[in-house]
Parts: sequence; C-alpha cells; structure tokens
Amino acid sequence: MTRGLEDIAAAEIGETSAAAGGIETRPKVVLTQASDFRGFRQLRTVDDVAVVSASSPSVHDLQDLISLVTEQADLEKTIEQALRTDRLDGAFSITVSAAHVPYGTSGVIEGAVASAISARYEWRHTELQRAPIDIRVFIDGTWALIGVRLFDEPLSRRTYRVVNLRGALRPTVAAALVRIANKGSGRPRIWDPFCGSATILSEAAEQGHEVWGTDIDPAAVEAARENLAAVKREYWNRIECADSTSPKTWKRHQSATALVTNLPWGKQVAIKSKQGLYDSVSAGTAELVRRGGTSVLLTTEPKLIMQRLKRDDAVRIEERRIGLLGQTPTILAVQPAK
Repeated sequence: MTRGLEDIAAAEIGETSAAAGGIETRPKVVLTQASDFRGFRQLRTVDDVAVVSASSPSVHDLQDLISLVTEQADLEKTIEQALRTDRLDGAFSITVSAAHVPYGTSGVIEGAVASAISARYEWRHTELQRAPIDIRVFIDGTWALIGVRLFDEPLSRRTYRVVNLRGALRPTVAAALVRIANKGSGRPRIWDPFCGSATILSEAAEQGHEVWGTDIDPAAVEAARENLAAVKREYWNRIECADSTSPKTWKRHQSATALVTNLPWGKQVAIKSKQGLYDSVSAGTAELVRRGGTSVLLTTEPKLIMQRLKRDDAVRIEERRIGLLGQTPTILAVQPAK
C-alpha cells in the first residue's frame, strides 16, 4: 500500500468482518489475523492482500533472505491456508516490493528467491507474467516478509477504468482521499475541480457519494465521463469541461460539501498559471470551509496552499506526507476550525 496511508487502510480493514485479531502497521504494510478472507475483496485503500508465510526483522543480505524463504517459510502450507491449492499447477511468479535495500535490485532479489523456491519445491518460475500462485516478497530495510497473494488479481485493479490517461491517480490513493474527506461528516457531496479521468470521483461513487467533476481538457472530460459512467451510468453528465481557476466555476459548484482533488503537478499535466491555480483553490477552499465543508488536496507544493490559508482563522489544516511515484506529495485536509 502507499506509504503514509497505512492508518487509513488499517481503519478500513478494521471495519470488515474479515479482521479477527489485532492490527499492526508498518511502512507500506498492515498485518492482521483473519477469520474469513472473502471480506478483504471489498477493500478500496489496499493495493494487495497476501497470507504471510514468514517474516523477520533481521534480513541483512541475500543469504538471510534465502534462509527466510527456505528455512522459515512453508509455502505449501501457506498456499493451503490461502485456499489456493487448486491454482497450483507447478508454476509460480514473484512480486517484489523493496525499499532501502543495500544488497540488490528487485530483479536480483526476484532471481535469488525464485532459484531458492524452485530448488526446494521443484516448481517452475514464470517470468514477465503473473502466475495463479504469486509469491509476495516485501522488504523495507532489514525487515522482510514472504507471503502468497490471496486473489488472482491485485485489489488495486479497477473495472471502471475504461479509459486510461497519463497522470491518472492510483485508485487506492483516491479511495483514501475520499475516506479522509468523509471522516466524521456523514456523506458529503463531492466535487473534483481537476478531475482528470475521474479516478477520485469513481472511487467516491463506488462508496455511495454524490459526485461532480470539472476539467479544462476535453480529452480528460471524455475519459472521465466514460469511467464514471462505468460506476453509475446516470453520472455521465456530472462531468463538465470548464476552467476551475475561474470564480464562475466555483460558484456553479457551491452546493458541494466536500472538495477532493489531485492538484496538477506540472509534470505529466501542464499548468498554465501556477499562481492562478493556487489562488483559486485557496480562495474556494476557504469559502467552502466557512460553510462547514471539507477540502482534501493532494499536492506537491503544500506551502503554496498553506501560506494562503493559514492567515484564515476559520480553517484548520492537517498535513499528511505520502510516498507516490518516487515523490513525496502532501495531503492537506482543510476543515472548519474548532
């Protein structure tokens, strides 16, 4: 899962009937005991789910990792626990997530683990494609975990993504933004002024919210309409092509009780006027919050928003930095001051 959103995922997991034991969070990982795996299939903020076979806080090199795989992990038993025995045909794939690892790249780690598994179980490693039995290897510094993926596909895969656009937000992050906006405020009416291909709006619609979206790019508007209609067909006309730096656009959407958006980063999507963008978002956010609403903004330049809003005594700002696409953008949750 996304670094910095572990508590959001843990809260969602705790709401399911599947979580039977305590919940422990680590960077990019949430650990829990489960009574019924089926409940995890509905999770929105979690990228993937695996049954843990072995873990260790002291994996310092490749040999330690191989020992974890061959001496502590029992993959046959784990596959049985994951109810994946019928999917075992002698082939397996490996998915590696590694951070702060001094002893090799993901490719090196995959090769070493694959060789160790093949030697122990006489299974065939499938490269370049995911096999029904997918072994998850997660490493963060010296802490390592070996597990077996629970479902055929990662939970992050979404069927509503009919049209993909460059710069689209990761769906699990979008789902987390919606949950932050919804924290303790009932069911907000959500507007995304920079909706792109409607990932945030689609996640919000999946959670039962009323949604509206705006984008200045006609291609993005068409993509957003197709994707949002895949969730709820009657929402097709909830997307408009307009300039969200214009006060007129904000006035048209003043009935919204929550603003949730991924502000343009200026990399994959060009920004015509950065000052105009941040001025309009800050002014619109302040007005929304004065009406009792909430604004949740994902941005790579939080200071440009905060320096405009901190002068306003009516607002309260919570910051949350996350890891995404090799960068560390910030989520700003702006709410009425208490």
